[in-house]
Amino acid sequence: MSVIKKMIPVFMAAAMSMSLFGCGGQDDSSTDDSSSLSEADSSSEAENDSEKEADADSNADESSDVEDATVQADIPLEYDGTDVNDNCADTINNYFTAIINQKYDDYKATLDPYYFQVYNSWLDGNYGYGMQTSFETMHQTIMDAAVTANSGEDVKEVRITKLKLNSTTDSDDEDGSAIDEYLAQYDTLIGEGFSEELKKQCDDVINVKFTMTADCDGQELEILKEMELLMTVSGDEYRILG
Repeated sequence: MSVIKKMIPVFMAAAMSMSLFGCGGQDDSSTDDSSSLSEADSSSEAENDSEKEADADSNADESSDVEDATVQADIPLEYDGTDVNDNCADTINNYFTAIINQKYDDYKATLDPYYFQVYNSWLDGNYGYGMQTSFETMHQTIMDAAVTANSGEDVKEVRITKLKLNSTTDSDDEDGSAIDEYLAQYDTLIGEGFSEELKKQCDDVINVKFTMTADCDGQELEILKEMELLMTVSGDEYRILG
């Protein structure tokens, strides 16, 4: 079996899995809003203003706590600049920085626009949720990988300390074209013709292999090894399918 076949399930499975944590968070938020409105109707104007100020302070504190726990401005990259150039590396950097920091808009900006449009629609039609939920699940996939690398012990915080990058070519895959294999998986999954149309909208499709090392609660561990990212190239612009 080729490497690409073994790597596909990790991020594709994440993209197709419902994030219960993410959905739970949305439900909790909705409940809190309803409760606040009910209390406002039964309180005086002065009390309502006081409650709003207290809630704003509380929400600011909670937001600050989340950002302090997850923020990672940049990820150290290792690549030789030959098979992976700076533009390609920057996109991958932005992609994983967005995932680890849980910044959906930043993540979306790294994706191939045609891929996003088609896959988001497919997810919504088949699972009732779109790319934002799959994005949340990708973050959990990294956290789960950290737990696995930590011999099954729980990990509270993950900070990526290195991404080692290198591109692969068709000749690197003993079973044939890894890129065509990967695209065939998408054709099977979301409809024939996807890969053909994708190729029309870009100059090239490349495959980049990465190994991720991370600080997991103070212990540096290799949490993802020789994984694959499929990317489109349009001029100097690189975008990810994942």
